[in-house]
Amino acid sequence: MEYAMNDFLNLLQLRQIENEAAKNSIDLIDRAGHSTALWVNGKFNKKARILIVAGRGNNGCDGLAAAIHLQQLGYKVDCIRLFKDNTNANQEWFNKLQALKKSLTKFPQDLEKYTLIIDAIYGIGLTHELDVETSKIIQKINDSNAHILALDAPSGLNPFSGRVQGSSIIADSTLTFISDKPGLHTGDGLDTCGEIEIADLIKLSDYKLLPANNKIEFNLLDDIPYQHLMRSKFNTSKGNYGTVAIIGGNQGMHGALYLAGKAALLSGAGKVVLGALDNDFTLNFNTPELMSQSPKEIIQNIQAFDAIAIGPGLGQDDKAVKILNKLLDNIEDSKLLVDADALNLISTNHDLKLKFREVRYKIITPHPGEAARILGVTVNEVQDNRFMSIADLTDKLNSVTILKGAGTLIQSEKNIYINSTGNPALANAGQGDTLTGIIVALLGQGMDLLSASRFGVFIHGLAATKLVLSRRGFNGILASDVAEEASKLINEYVYAGVFE
Repeated sequence: MEYAMNDFLNLLQLRQIENEAAKNSIDLIDRAGHSTALWVNGKFNKKARILIVAGRGNNGCDGLAAAIHLQQLGYKVDCIRLFKDNTNANQEWFNKLQALKKSLTKFPQDLEKYTLIIDAIYGIGLTHELDVETSKIIQKINDSNAHILALDAPSGLNPFSGRVQGSSIIADSTLTFISDKPGLHTGDGLDTCGEIEIADLIKLSDYKLLPANNKIEFNLLDDIPYQHLMRSKFNTSKGNYGTVAIIGGNQGMHGALYLAGKAALLSGAGKVVLGALDNDFTLNFNTPELMSQSPKEIIQNIQAFDAIAIGPGLGQDDKAVKILNKLLDNIEDSKLLVDADALNLISTNHDLKLKFREVRYKIITPHPGEAARILGVTVNEVQDNRFMSIADLTDKLNSVTILKGAGTLIQSEKNIYINSTGNPALANAGQGDTLTGIIVALLGQGMDLLSASRFGVFIHGLAATKLVLSRRGFNGILASDVAEEASKLINEYVYAGVFE
């Protein structure tokens, strides 16, 4: 059976495939069991001792079918069913396995004898929090030294929302069936799935699937026109590469504004003007290339700027409200990126929200806390279903939306992109300001809203990945370090092959 990278499908589409396959006498459970056995055979020799932990439904069936195929390949397999109230299909597969080998009657106390534990407790249809007893067994599995393989999804993880429902298997590997699932790649999915492979089982092209509300795909660079950033002409000047303004820097928060400005310069903007709300703001002459104007001057001369960002260190005082109001009144068709405190102000001020909805070209970049304030929910509710949250944000503010966090999501209209770069090194102060600077620089150089968002998020995350590898750890990777590394990466992509 081939392992493939397929489109993301939702639960309704997968249930549709299961129903149509059953009508056409296609045994998806047997194929899943066979695929699992092939996966094991490719990674473990026959000396491996295997425990399969099966649930009551179809995921349990997959595990029971895998046990049969592994027995037939000559592996030593123990199998335990956790529940008594099993489905009829589950009982049929259990009877087939019993004909080959008797299953365990109790969960084994000693897991150290097992090389591999296969999790087939709950699959893609889990809708409830796990009960205490199942959670205890999951904890025992997680505490073992065995390699843990989850079938379809780690038990306890909702593979469509990315949320752990109480507790979850922490898998070393996940073999998911028919198609990829979006929740495996964002939120809790990144901490529970391990290495993900897809066993396709069927040809998706043979099925006419129900339409999805949103199209979900990975944020890859193949369709992003970043080559336009190349400086290919000698007869040129800074005016050809974007004049951008960044407004923020209220009292005590100058660093956020400075970080965003420096990142914008490093990302190729021809000219970067900082507009600080604090009258005592002075430029840091470690980067003398940055310029400064008052926010009022920037707004009065707004047509001079190719893109504007507002938010880094903006604060939420009356002055911040006044500046944001004036900017929204005058922005017209300029490209606007709104982050941090500017988002917080929009979330709490009805007039600002109405004005912001009417801005034509805009990006918002909330982290989960800011997203929660905009939507009027808790942070946990945002994280419980990041896909629903970003769709609600996009609809509510009529924007291109970047929902930051583990597995950052980007949405424009009905298209959602899952970013696969980045790591915990980005969990420190100023990283959002650096991302703002990178994206506004890309906007200034002529990228459209979605392309700038996708390329900026990808490069920002990849910069952190490169730094972690070079420093052999996650600590002490500062936002300014990420800006420097992002600059190198932009050059590597844009000028690939030019200097070889």
